Amino acid sequence: MSNARKLADNLPSEGSLSGRNLLTNGAMQIWQRGTSFSTNSAYNADRWNVDNNSGGGGQSTDAPDGFTYSLKIDPSSGNAALRQAIELPAAGEGGVFRSGQKFTLSFYVKSANAGEAINIFAASATSVGATTTAQVSAQTIGTTTTSWVRHIFTFTSNNVGGSDTCYNIVPFVVSPSGATYWTGLMLEEGSQASPFEHEPVGVTLSKCQRYFQHHQGDYYTIFLNGTKDDSHAYLSGSLSQVMRAKPSFSTANCYLYGRPSAVVSYTSTDNRCSTSYATIGFTSVTGSIDAGEGVRFESNNSTGYVRYDAEL
Repeated sequence: MSNARKLADNLPSEGSLSGRNLLTNGAMQIWQRGTSFSTNSAYNADRWNVDNNSGGGGQSTDAPDGFTYSLKIDPSSGNAALRQAIELPAAGEGGVFRSGQKFTLSFYVKSANAGEAINIFAASATSVGATTTAQVSAQTIGTTTTSWVRHIFTFTSNNVGGSDTCYNIVPFVVSPSGATYWTGLMLEEGSQASPFEHEPVGVTLSKCQRYFQHHQGDYYTIFLNGTKDDSHAYLSGSLSQVMRAKPSFSTANCYLYGRPSAVVSYTSTDNRCSTSYATIGFTSVTGSIDAGEGVRFESNNSTGYVRYDAEL
């Protein structure tokens, strides 16, 4: 068989040839939160929530040909599950996930031990961990091996629930006795799996930043040109991407700095962010600020950051 014939046989039979992957960061390229994890019910690689990684996991360079990274999951006990919540157009609106539409999920997985059941579960819901409206009851589609294997599963969608805002895809290995590794996850319309759709890392990052943004200080200013009014201070800056909803924010190893030379203390923060602009208010501010000067928000060591979270 010619190479052209082989390529034609692997192309999708319906839909466009680009932008087919409904999942984001399927190649595990983006890791804004870090690269090592040992917690439960937490995002690891961007857009991928892991049920349990208490045995220790995160970014791995063990990957099949054509990929750089995989997500290592070691739950110690229980299932090795990863979840992605695909945003719906609006509550109760399925969009592409209309009733009767076929979808094909494909992914690469390997395990420290062979013969462990690989299951798929899907549900539309109101958050990444919810199961409001079952779409695919948990079913076994194969078993693990100690080398990389691509698995393919086709299913038919049902109507989403009236309050559902996302469509959750949940592949998992049942109670593995060691680590599992995942990459190349792709969900596309139709009943045929096409080759994994690689995209530039900058494109993937911009998609991830709709839901989560990490701004590292590295001893530098995170916000400039803040103002102080009586006992309150306000600092603002544009977000890297417009976010899905008003984000919550968190900080670590940062401080308010009254120009030119004074550290300014505060008791609490106030979230005044919008989907496109980050505004943090600081309350009960005390400290000396020279006349005509403002305040800025700085990292006080290489680990200082501000994070904005609008995950489903």
